[in-house]
Amino acid sequence: MLLQVMNDGRRNRATGLLCCCLLFVVLPRCEAQVNLIPNSSFEELEECPNTIGFQLGDRPLHWYSWLNSPDYFHACAMDTLVGVPGNGWTYQYAWDGDAYVGVYAYDGSLQDYREYLGTELLEPLVPGCTYRLRFRANPAYNGSYWLTNGGGACNNLGMLFTVASNAWTEPTSWPPGPDFPVRNYAHLHSSTVISDTGAWSLVEGDFVADSAYAFVVLGNFFSDALTDGGPNLDSEIDVTYYLIDEVEVISLDPDCHAVGMQASDRGQDPTVRWMDDMLEVHWHGSAYEAVMVDVAGRRIIPWQASEHHVVRFAKPSASGLYVIWARSAFRQVSIKFVVL
Repeated sequence: MLLQVMNDGRRNRATGLLCCCLLFVVLPRCEAQVNLIPNSSFEELEECPNTIGFQLGDRPLHWYSWLNSPDYFHACAMDTLVGVPGNGWTYQYAWDGDAYVGVYAYDGSLQDYREYLGTELLEPLVPGCTYRLRFRANPAYNGSYWLTNGGGACNNLGMLFTVASNAWTEPTSWPPGPDFPVRNYAHLHSSTVISDTGAWSLVEGDFVADSAYAFVVLGNFFSDALTDGGPNLDSEIDVTYYLIDEVEVISLDPDCHAVGMQASDRGQDPTVRWMDDMLEVHWHGSAYEAVMVDVAGRRIIPWQASEHHVVRFAKPSASGLYVIWARSAFRQVSIKFVVL
């Protein structure tokens, strides 16, 4: 696996036209890269976070704790512990937008204590296909409540795929979900210590899927014995807490699609047409669901069930590439189009 960690500062938000195609023409051969991570930069939320711990109402849409209590930070928060740029753990602007998440990655006094967060991919990975994995990370330092006199740094922060969910979805007594012990492996991780507190660091690598993974998890999946951790800069605090932003899983193989997606006889695939500024997806046969996402994997329209084999979407307000994922009990297909 290729692995790259680099500092890349604040994101350039300038955008450009991704593909020159006719307005709302379906593009079955368009090879634009689509991010399989929903809510990849954690901007989507039901309400502004009010407290720490990834509790119900205090986490980004589609993301859950997979172990212990990661945190969600957003500029709209009234509680200064979970604000952006200043919060209880650090003072840092988001890499993209106004939000990021944070996880406990290492503690010299608590053996193998970890925090994980995860989400379901927009489509499962296809065995044998190559994917580019990347995310941005920043070590917390000089927060308003924790790490007030410094902060730690470590290696091994990474990304892990699973076929089954370990999401803590219920707001019940502690712990609200099953254990998720360290694996001592990850499909992507930083072999070097990420210690730059000023700039966001990019962790990136290519991965050939060996299973139909449906979920992705973020954190440090290695034990303390295999992790290089310690105080960052002049700090004496042996606690490492990382901010994470802009998570990406992108297929590098244009012919790789979801498990079960296959070439079919004419008439078996969905058809698309415009009716009064509404995009109608028609797929005859069994019932199905559909969702619209943009090129970054952000869900524009949540999953909708078909009614009489039709799902209707409103026209997106912004120009760019969009993808509709439609799935039945037997197959999953994608429909790509561009708004100019």
